[in-house]
Amino acid sequence: MSTSIVVDPAKLRQFGDPMESVFCLVTNPEYMDKISLVKSGNYKDYLRIPFKTGEKFEQVLPERVPEPAHVLAISPAAFFESPMPEQLGPRRKLMGMACNSTPTSLETIRHFLNVMERTSPDEQGTFSDNFFDKLERAEHLVYVDERHGGTRATLQHLQPDLVWNQQAGPLEWGEQQIVPSGEISVLPTQIVEFDEDLHLPLEGEITFRGYPILHSGTPSFSRKDQARIHAQLAAMNQHGVVAEVRNGRITTIRAHSSGAQPAVDMLNTMFEVDSRYRIVWEMGHALNTSLDILPGNHAMNEVYGGTQGCLHWGLGLTPFTQYHLDIISPDTTVYTDGGEVVLGTPGGGEDRLAASA
Repeated sequence: MSTSIVVDPAKLRQFGDPMESVFCLVTNPEYMDKISLVKSGNYKDYLRIPFKTGEKFEQVLPERVPEPAHVLAISPAAFFESPMPEQLGPRRKLMGMACNSTPTSLETIRHFLNVMERTSPDEQGTFSDNFFDKLERAEHLVYVDERHGGTRATLQHLQPDLVWNQQAGPLEWGEQQIVPSGEISVLPTQIVEFDEDLHLPLEGEITFRGYPILHSGTPSFSRKDQARIHAQLAAMNQHGVVAEVRNGRITTIRAHSSGAQPAVDMLNTMFEVDSRYRIVWEMGHALNTSLDILPGNHAMNEVYGGTQGCLHWGLGLTPFTQYHLDIISPDTTVYTDGGEVVLGTPGGGEDRLAASA
């Protein structure tokens, strides 16, 4: 397999018309000779901009990124923090690959860059519009896992304090997305904030069965510890963990089958070390139907949408907690209170795994 990666701007349809803009590839110095840039897409110019460990992207922007510009950031070796809208400015579009919170190889980048090239922003825009249309007609949402005892929970999604975020569809000037794109999430406050006294209005039983993603935070941590914790949580690949949720907080968990016990034990350990992991902080409604799950701990799996969308649950939030845990749950189907399918496949969806990186 080739040791280099090719970025072809013309294939990244979310950016849209270049309109006399510059294409900027932002990456770490050690990846400069491993990522090649094709001069396609009728851009005015093509720049390769280094981003080093310890730098802040908000400082790199005004110094090195011209306007107007389409900017793609690939930063496996340095923490990349999305800038505030006023820092990005009205004449830039930014896409940042989620590739620092989990170990990311060149093969991983290649896999998800291919996903990005297959992603249709127009299809995601239509999916998002239909999603919100259904939410407007519903009094509450119902999350059901028919494969694990018919667990069922309700979300009072119309409460005014909830914050919905859309990372899907075409990019407009002054906007940014984490890529691959394809997620509509709901949280009790802004996506970069955390307050253990807040909660989602979620009640009932839910099932974690699918693919855990363990994101690391910016404080000091060990990749070996991250891998060890993820290895136990990975029992959820095949076996379900049933959680009772009251007022948006997990009260108890149990193994649906004996194979899930390693994940139950690790989750209970996380709860004991930091009780904030009991808060169901995020519910992500993923809609990238072009994504094949890459086995392992990969942040960019998060937007896996199967064929009809796929739910993932989020516990903890970095940098407030040491890790952020996302659990992709293809067996969960989301309905309106009237029985209309909002996301997923009745009876549970199929897992689409990549054959290789």
